[in-house]
Amino acid sequence: MARTRCTICGKPASYRCKYCGDTLCEEHLSPEMHWCVALEEYRKDLEAGRTSSIPMELKPESIRWEHNKKVTNLFGIFSGNYSFLLLFLISISFVLQLLIPRYTEHLILIPALVIERPWTLVTHIFLHGSFYHFLINMFVFFFFAPTLERKIGSSKFLLIFFLAGIVAGIGWCLTSINPALGASGALYGVLGALAVLMPKMKVYIFPLPIPVEIWIVVIFFALFFDVLPVIMGSPDGIAHTAHLSGLFFGLLAGMRLKKTF
Repeated sequence: MARTRCTICGKPASYRCKYCGDTLCEEHLSPEMHWCVALEEYRKDLEAGRTSSIPMELKPESIRWEHNKKVTNLFGIFSGNYSFLLLFLISISFVLQLLIPRYTEHLILIPALVIERPWTLVTHIFLHGSFYHFLINMFVFFFFAPTLERKIGSSKFLLIFFLAGIVAGIGWCLTSINPALGASGALYGVLGALAVLMPKMKVYIFPLPIPVEIWIVVIFFALFFDVLPVIMGSPDGIAHTAHLSGLFFGLLAGMRLKKTF
């Protein structure tokens, strides 16, 4: 049987940080003790008397013992860390693109065929056009997807990721006739949700020497790398409207979820 574990030491967890969503044991329950990504926000709240040093307790259903559920399968190590499972599956899919002829052809999103092949609204998320495309997306995924999953839980994270990817695909189909592939639209949804739920989270952007709040980073990238190219009609082969569609969904999802945190 398995139980919710502390993300720092692996001991049974009875608490969840209301700032980052990490599950924690008593020893690591304070944000200073678990490398909380919103530590600065916590300290400001503490100084202003808006919070205490004790994060909120886990809900009963979050700490329940799960009987008859032994971790004996290959994916057991991903339990509670579905962002890393997705990273693994997307990586495997990229390898299959290189090894299997016509693999990409069967799974890529083609606007003119989306009614006949609706599954491609999901499968295109697991494809990439080049190693550079794959590397950049997985770099962003590695740093931000696990953070969102810890904040809102695995189920809500998966829902946002896949729905953002689907909305991104629909947005692309409505604005272009060219095929599309990649996890960028889904990742924009993740970034949009984080910008709403954790706006004070600091992010380092090369070559800036100081960290920048994530909401500023999201606005900057959306405006200069997607909105402006769309307005200028730049034929750069990037699915800008898919990015913006995924971001729009992520922002809406973040606003909806913020009422519960």
